Amino acid sequence: MKDIVDELRAECREHHGPTGDDTGVLARDVRWRAAAEIESLRPATWRPIETAPKDEGPLLLFCPGLEGHVADEIVVGAWKFDPNRRSLGYWVSDVGALDPGFAETGPWIEYRELQPRQWARLPSRPAAGK
Repeated sequence: MKDIVDELRAECREHHGPTGDDTGVLARDVRWRAAAEIESLRPATWRPIETAPKDEGPLLLFCPGLEGHVADEIVVGAWKFDPNRRSLGYWVSDVGALDPGFAETGPWIEYRELQPRQWARLPSRPAAGK
């Protein structure tokens, strides 16, 4: 059985045609908004790291064997692309250590590279004033 969120989004794109990938057009469609609402109400589900979005900002990352200030080998991390350091990107988190040296902008964090196996979305942040 297909996931209802995927079905709603596919139906919405089909209805709007080839230009349906325009975010503004899709965001006004009730099916697209319903899919987003359903997705936001779902608990975080762990997915294979190969499917992780690399352009959406912070995610929950499950990193077996990770030690330090972490809970159950889970950290909040993000994909980082640094063309000066690597040809590809890598996963980072704030579990690094402060480097005593100074870069041009002051002290900096040296991040240990993460080897996550799974990822999950973070919940939405609370509304302001609540």
